Amino acid sequence: GDGGHVLWFRKWKPAYDLNELDIRVLPGVESVAELADGVVFRVTTAEPFDEAKHRARKQRYVQQFIEQAGELVVRAGWSVYRKGRKLIYRKEPCAPADVQAKFVLHVTPTDPNDLPADSKWRGFDSLGFYFDQRGFRLDDQCIAIAQLPDYPIGRIRVGQWIADGNRTVWEAEFLAIGG
Repeated sequence: GDGGHVLWFRKWKPAYDLNELDIRVLPGVESVAELADGVVFRVTTAEPFDEAKHRARKQRYVQQFIEQAGELVVRAGWSVYRKGRKLIYRKEPCAPADVQAKFVLHVTPTDPNDLPADSKWRGFDSLGFYFDQRGFRLDDQCIAIAQLPDYPIGRIRVGQWIADGNRTVWEAEFLAIGG
């Protein structure tokens, strides 16, 4: 029906084959709040599901998203863009193996006192994630979105890492000018 809400938790793996993008591009659905660990959507109208229209909406959304991705800050294993408090990881072409390794996101604040208590010993916030928590695939491209913390940022390290064998797939570091 009309007027409901959908809470999308990024660390939760649904039992069905949907992702955040699928919800985001449904007709009559709008995001109300973008949070570090999820999104709150509001359903404003209900209409029957049309698979062809849904796919076309996904393609338009991804194209607009890429066009507005922001400043390219890294071109390594993936291209990484920064737009405000978001990092957008993009890879094209993207094979299933490209999304298996954990994504590294280490954020070093300009003031160490801004770190959460459980991160102070390390000197940075470790905000890594798996692709299925923050990413989506459309055709042969993959996109993952990470929310940056609200404190002023000095440096950011990104990459991918495989725990088995403690192996780095790729990594890059950059200054977060404009914090």
